[in-house]
Amino acid sequence: MNDSEKWDRILKQALASAVEPEEELNQSIINRFKERTRMKRGHRKRISVGLLVVVFTIVMSITAYAATQLFSSKEIAEHLGDRSLAEAFESKDAIEINQTIASGDYNITLHGIVSGSGLSEFSSSAQDVYPDRTYAVVSISRQDSSPMPDTSSPEYGKESFLISPLIKGQKPWQVNIMSMNGGYQEIVRDGIMYRLIECDGVEMFADRGVYMAVSSDAFYNNQSFVYDEDTGVISPKVDAKGISVVFDLPLDKSKADPAKADAYLQELLKEPSVDTANEGGALEAEEAELANKFAQLKKRIPDGKVIPESVKEVTYDDKGLINYEYNDRIVKISPDMLFAEGQTGLSDAVNISGGEGNYMALQFYRDEHDVITGKVIDLN
Repeated sequence: MNDSEKWDRILKQALASAVEPEEELNQSIINRFKERTRMKRGHRKRISVGLLVVVFTIVMSITAYAATQLFSSKEIAEHLGDRSLAEAFESKDAIEINQTIASGDYNITLHGIVSGSGLSEFSSSAQDVYPDRTYAVVSISRQDSSPMPDTSSPEYGKESFLISPLIKGQKPWQVNIMSMNGGYQEIVRDGIMYRLIECDGVEMFADRGVYMAVSSDAFYNNQSFVYDEDTGVISPKVDAKGISVVFDLPLDKSKADPAKADAYLQELLKEPSVDTANEGGALEAEEAELANKFAQLKKRIPDGKVIPESVKEVTYDDKGLINYEYNDRIVKISPDMLFAEGQTGLSDAVNISGGEGNYMALQFYRDEHDVITGKVIDLN
């Protein structure tokens, strides 16, 4: 069983309870959810993944000219570099909604939603199991017109927002974006935060009723919504602290698949066995061991041997991402994720891969002329 499968078991264990999870279990869900937000662009060449890899998550911030209107789902997908998804948001299968609800000093707009397989240029391990995915764009702005924090601001991320599909008739703390192999990307433009979310496809539930819920939480919170056990209806909580919004998704009921939906829920809510229930502690120990191993290997870098032919000046693509290739290593990343503004010298971000006593490190250097060079270091 690989690490991803172990995390899935832990996640299902946390969600199997008939009551809302405790804080400790919620944190395990959040950690798994954060891991799933790290999406990468698919390449024809296979990217070598060693024992230890630093995963770079690109969160974009775009500052631009004053806008007179909100951007569309297509435009947000384009800004995030996903041209295939941008086209999908203009297809006949996409649903343009553009509904705005005011709540908790914010304006929340659900722009649009589209479902299907192979819609995005970005890939994730969840697509191998559930190829049908749902994508939606939601924006959040302040009612007093003050800007949302830019992603480069120290204030960014201090306010939590949950944006998640919920299924009518299903306990929302069990079935939500975190348990449905979800993730998201964000940009902030002209003081408005736009979030592109994705998760397992929801069209199979079209005959039951599907919501898009937004709240000022990091995870589903019973203090933000009301779930009626008898009817299965989920609604905003009048006295919620912060945002509490529930959009009804106008899905095409002809696309519902009750048998597929039942099978999906049965698997998602399946009680873990005794053996798998004990894997959580073992996995935490493995993570700690992995982190310690990485720290020890990083200390070897100053004494490592630089491979001369690996020393290369990076190139840039049309989106400003740096490109570095050496043997089976392929790296595409924003320089902002490697260096702070004005920083020169070696980047603190290091990629280490290998196994069985044979380890290599990839490190980048920026000189005073903004020239970035990559090099591979033999740590053995």
